[in-house]
Amino acid sequence: MGENELKFRLAALAACTILELSFGCAHAKDPALRSLTMEHFRDTATVKEDAQNAATTISTENGFAEHRGPMRMVWNDEFLVGVIDKKTGQKSFRVYAWIIYSGKWRSYETASYQATDGPRSVPAIIIGKETAMCAVGDCTYTERVAFAVDEDLLRRLAAGYAPGDPTLWAYKFTSKTGPEFAGSISSAEIAGLLAKVDEFTNALPEVKASAASASLKLDLGIAGMPVEATVDQPNRAGVLIVGVERGSVAQKSGLIIGDIVYEFDGHPVKALSELQAAVAASAANSAVAIKLFRGTNTMTVTAHF
Repeated sequence: MGENELKFRLAALAACTILELSFGCAHAKDPALRSLTMEHFRDTATVKEDAQNAATTISTENGFAEHRGPMRMVWNDEFLVGVIDKKTGQKSFRVYAWIIYSGKWRSYETASYQATDGPRSVPAIIIGKETAMCAVGDCTYTERVAFAVDEDLLRRLAAGYAPGDPTLWAYKFTSKTGPEFAGSISSAEIAGLLAKVDEFTNALPEVKASAASASLKLDLGIAGMPVEATVDQPNRAGVLIVGVERGSVAQKSGLIIGDIVYEFDGHPVKALSELQAAVAASAANSAVAIKLFRGTNTMTVTAHF
């Protein structure tokens, strides 16, 4: 915000104050943040292509802003930005905050938030700083800051979104001098951004080709999770099957929910990624031995690809 704009707003504030004393100044009320839906943030997200057509930037900046005071100014604005590399399909995400205040420079240095593995603190990314109104009174300071956030965390937060009752994910910017800034992002906003990002990512030719290639790979057709051995059963460890797709190789081979796979084609497996890698390495039209625990008993079944 430039100094001319602030002078204009100051003049408008004075005019509005006079009118308010006489007639009142009517303003439209902002919707509450938690009343806004995923669809709202998805549909109001802005999309920008860079000059080299190598990346797409998607922002929720237009999704929500809180206006305060007689002038209905936006003193703080928070939003999400996702950037998609159009050559690789890789994505990166940031939380942005425009913070306006008076007094003296705070110089925000660190962002902190709750991640899935506990509290996390990361350096603040300085986007820009501005000073205005010093000639006519107390200076007004604007700091534009951001921090990077993992896609996995955003997807976990979006998974908790419930229409009509979004949650707020909190974070803080800590300054070098002065008070910290406490912000929050709605799970609806997170879900809306990811929906828009997925829409553009899935349309990339490279991503389409990768998806088509992946569909041709061998698939056992299970959902699983790693389990560790116990004192009573020190060798009973592997991948616990928690789901079996109907008509899949797993179902046809006799695997059932509750089985613990510990060996595939002679390769020990203790993690789902190890099992997936062993399946991917199998030859087409092959018969593979799978060793497993069913209860406390061991047995072998044969998977036909």
